[in-house]
Amino acid sequence: MDLNDIVVFERVVGEGSLTAAALRLGQPKSSVSRALARLENDLGVRLLQRTTRKLHLTDAGQVFVERARRILGELREAELAVTQLQESPRGNLRMTMPVEFGMRFMGRVVAEFMQRHPEVSIETELSGRVVNLVEEGFDLAFRIGEFRDSSLVARRLGNLTSSFYASPAYLGRHGTPKKPEDMAAHDVILFMQPKENTVQLFRRHKRGEQTPACKLTLHGRLTVNNMSLGTDAAIAGIGIALMPGFLAADAVAAGQLMPLLPDYQVCHGGLYAMYPSREHMPVALRAFLDFAGERIQEHPWFE
Repeated sequence: MDLNDIVVFERVVGEGSLTAAALRLGQPKSSVSRALARLENDLGVRLLQRTTRKLHLTDAGQVFVERARRILGELREAELAVTQLQESPRGNLRMTMPVEFGMRFMGRVVAEFMQRHPEVSIETELSGRVVNLVEEGFDLAFRIGEFRDSSLVARRLGNLTSSFYASPAYLGRHGTPKKPEDMAAHDVILFMQPKENTVQLFRRHKRGEQTPACKLTLHGRLTVNNMSLGTDAAIAGIGIALMPGFLAADAVAAGQLMPLLPDYQVCHGGLYAMYPSREHMPVALRAFLDFAGERIQEHPWFE
């Protein structure tokens, strides 16, 4: 097969007609028609049903165009990567991320990246809402959970897990839970959510493997929608907090919080970088994605 014929076929499907594809490619319509005929002859199948008004993909054509688009996309990325090797990151990036993730972790990452690349400026929005990147003009979003938005490219950077923490004062008054079942007798600082505060615990093994352990229904008097507030409340001794390691790290280092049930954790899902398209990705965005990915993978918080 001739790669040029595959490019012509993909463009015909995208434009919906031979005439429009010929205009976009800067070729005569007859050349486009011959390229399609050669490709079908090489494959031994009909890819398009042609009528005087419309083109219709055959089943074979649908399968072929989906895979051809992936291959052509990777070729374009390879070409772009090579042509941009000598270019330094520059320009403005707009990104959005969850509030606590931005406040307690990404601030240092963003600052270090900007120090390395003085020609890059960054705007950040810390929010719990799901931002429409294209309509609102954002280049990048960090999101936690499982997403199936086919309009965006998702790059998985790691997993976000949480563990239990409590202050020495709280443990002195109420005792230290030794096993998951002991949590039923404790006040837990609850995170506001539409479902009941029932969590699945996973047991961590020495080799880093995780296996489902049990489900716990948590009870407590304080409910929050911001875990920074929950962290402060846990330090004050109101109850036990279930939170990611990056939120608890400073308080643990200062002796304000103690980790509990170290062999157990709750998995919140993947940590993703979401962006609109792989095509024509700005050098600054590609550089920041690589840099943030490296920093995230350096921490055991994002296993």
